[in-house]
Amino acid sequence: MSDAFARITFPPERDEFYADLRKEVSAHFKNAGHTHYGNRQMHVKVAVMFAVYFGLYACMLSASPSVEMLLVWYAMIGVWGVFLGLNVGHDAAHFALFKSRKWNKVFLHVFDLLGTNSFNWKNRHVGAHHLFPNIMDHDSDIQQSDVVKIFPKDKHRSIHKVQWLYMPVVYMIYIFRWVVYRDFKDIFSSRIGGFDNRQYPVREIVKMVVFKLVYLGYIVVVPKLVLGFSWGQVLWAFVLLTVFASLTITMVLLSTHVGEHANFPEPDADGVMPHSWSHHHMLTAGDFATESTLVTHLFGGFNHHVIHHLFQHICHIHYPALTKILIRVAAKHGVEYRSEKHMFSAMYSHFKLLYNNGNHMNPELAQP
Repeated sequence: MSDAFARITFPPERDEFYADLRKEVSAHFKNAGHTHYGNRQMHVKVAVMFAVYFGLYACMLSASPSVEMLLVWYAMIGVWGVFLGLNVGHDAAHFALFKSRKWNKVFLHVFDLLGTNSFNWKNRHVGAHHLFPNIMDHDSDIQQSDVVKIFPKDKHRSIHKVQWLYMPVVYMIYIFRWVVYRDFKDIFSSRIGGFDNRQYPVREIVKMVVFKLVYLGYIVVVPKLVLGFSWGQVLWAFVLLTVFASLTITMVLLSTHVGEHANFPEPDADGVMPHSWSHHHMLTAGDFATESTLVTHLFGGFNHHVIHHLFQHICHIHYPALTKILIRVAAKHGVEYRSEKHMFSAMYSHFKLLYNNGNHMNPELAQP
């Protein structure tokens, strides 16, 4: 990793905003009489999440008399797999699900169960995205491919002029690309965004291969052998699963950081960011549909994304209460808090960003 990536720093907090917020959050848990980890309600939710996932799988193996029903079950498994990853795997990665680090590490493997690699994902998400959100060449969750221009100052290609039209199709293969390509690419990448990936453990490579074979075994081979459909029919069902999963996960990911009014702060020549750590996260993260209990429940509190970035080790079951505290403290200190009322308005805002970035080319960064 170059020195440029090693020395990104944030200046000291310029006001009492974050100190006040931390004080209020601590008081909330003290008054409530519980910790910031997952509570009994969360642990019941985890059990239900797993039960529904495996229940859908069991129904698919026992109630698929036709190809049409097979496709329906696969689509439902794909969508619920995303819910399982967001609610369980994501909290476990942040050591927020249980007080025990051991049990968090165990439940982090839900990503491996779903065909993706937990080691790579944690490096990308926790090691790069949470440290360097919306920073070009550092945030690998956002900057994943030259096909799309998210950062206004990223290299411009003529195809980006119509990215707002073709990206919905690209987003449909997000999970498929992750399962069959991106995880393997990460093995050979010395850097993942701002994360130093040069020391890649051999045991993680072995684990990745084994888990992917297990995933393909239970999601493709077992249904083929049990149900008697052709390989082509089962593989098409698997592709449909990845499409529905991709549409579900991208709706969430694109609604939190990359809307029309997103901010992409840049470091100076010495690698120092223009804003303090807390103000950087307030500028780069956004909420959506925070009043919807259903959205919060299904998407693991991702819609309360600002509080998540400010307190990543707190279980999402506590986010609705903490977001109310955040809004009050931010208003007190005159700090902007961004939120879209609905998920679909947040998605619309993202495609406006795609249109704007694709049609306002920076000549200095244009590719010949």
